[in-house]
Amino acid sequence: MQQSSQVSVKLSPVYGIIIAVICMALTVIFYVTNQYGTLWTGFCTSLVFFLGVMLSIVHYNGRHHNQTSMMSSFAMGFRTTLLATFLVAVFSLVFHFLVVSGEGHYMVQQENGAGATVVSNHNTEQQKFWIMFLGNVLFANIAMGALAAVLAALVFKANQKTTRNRPEQNV
Repeated sequence: MQQSSQVSVKLSPVYGIIIAVICMALTVIFYVTNQYGTLWTGFCTSLVFFLGVMLSIVHYNGRHHNQTSMMSSFAMGFRTTLLATFLVAVFSLVFHFLVVSGEGHYMVQQENGAGATVVSNHNTEQQKFWIMFLGNVLFANIAMGALAAVLAALVFKANQKTTRNRPEQNV
């Protein structure tokens, strides 16, 4: 006698890791093609976050036979977003400091108004990285993931009926 047992798989870690791996692969591809740090590459990873979280909620809802509540769907999508953002943030920090950190260090000599020469260390690549890290890796990815979680939770909620009385129903 064979018993069928379903293994319960938590979907938020699975989708969080998948989204993070895709974003990491895109980061490496953009670095190799000399597009690392350009504005449109951040839009690509934000799109991956948006679509990935939407698909995770669709799969989660389908796994629960379309009977999930709006809050549980949103919570699942937001957990996926936080995990993927954490993994991408750690990867971005490690990738930047191990691979990219040797670029962009130089000294600049400037003359001030009194004729004296001022030597300053301009590290524009470091400044651009921190702006990109805070703006794109943290803020944009969390915002896109949260937006996708809200939209998917509203669209795929279990009970789509309204409670408002319509004029046709009062007849």
